[in-house]
Amino acid sequence: MRGRGVLIAALLTLLSLAPTQAATKPPILLTSLAPTVSTNFSGGDEVSQLLTSPSAIFLLGTIETISSPLVTSTTLGGSDGFIAALNPGGGRIWDLRIGTSGDDVATAGCIDSSGNIWIAGSSAIATSAAGGATELNRLTIWEVSPAGLLLNTFTKDLTDVDVPTSIIVKGANFIIQGISNKVGFPTFAATLTPLGKIGALKALTNTPVRSSAYLWQGFVAKRTIKGVKGISLHPSTDLLLKLSLKDKSVKGAYSLTGAPIAMQYQSGLGVVVLSQGANSYFLTILHTK
Repeated sequence: MRGRGVLIAALLTLLSLAPTQAATKPPILLTSLAPTVSTNFSGGDEVSQLLTSPSAIFLLGTIETISSPLVTSTTLGGSDGFIAALNPGGGRIWDLRIGTSGDDVATAGCIDSSGNIWIAGSSAIATSAAGGATELNRLTIWEVSPAGLLLNTFTKDLTDVDVPTSIIVKGANFIIQGISNKVGFPTFAATLTPLGKIGALKALTNTPVRSSAYLWQGFVAKRTIKGVKGISLHPSTDLLLKLSLKDKSVKGAYSLTGAPIAMQYQSGLGVVVLSQGANSYFLTILHTK
């Protein structure tokens, strides 16, 4: 009995010391990450979406210039949608312009179970039979193969300007959401079948949001963060934090070039962050196991 009492006393002593030891744990030092790829876009070009697969990283958006470090394919006319495929090290595999001889924008994308990339955007059509000024009144969906071949183009002409902000796989179909200039209804939603049938647009009054369960969080910090050392007191710092969902603690902290605007985690590759600076986009790949 005496030995058991000594053991219990020792355990109580250890438990009483645990909070003190946790409180004195040294803070995590901020580590600087250099971007893997810098696109150096200008002249109105824009990267809108980051997608990943086990073998490639995809950037898609809109380009208004003849060429860029990211897109080298021949211009189609006006502004073009584009998709560029990069290898896990950030090197270019292929790129593709999508659209018409007029203005087109590519603003959202997703990957289906077969690996094809579905890109949602808008195209300009004449606002009158006489061919007057053009508006982005044509909802357009492009289907692209993993090798960069344009497989299909699906369209739906609309009375309002509706620009997609997301397209996701939902069962056997797709759900498209976006912003609209329809008075009183700033957002919309629509369905899309794999055969290209776009359902009627449903006007929404709420703004689309995206959520995720990532252990990684990218944001712009304007003040110090408890448990992280190296953040400036006054200037804003672009951060990527590794968080533990189990105990809600910071496990790693990294500084980024540019403010993060999109992030993906790809098994076997790691965390891929798209950030934006002055007239430039930066792709940073943090390889994790």
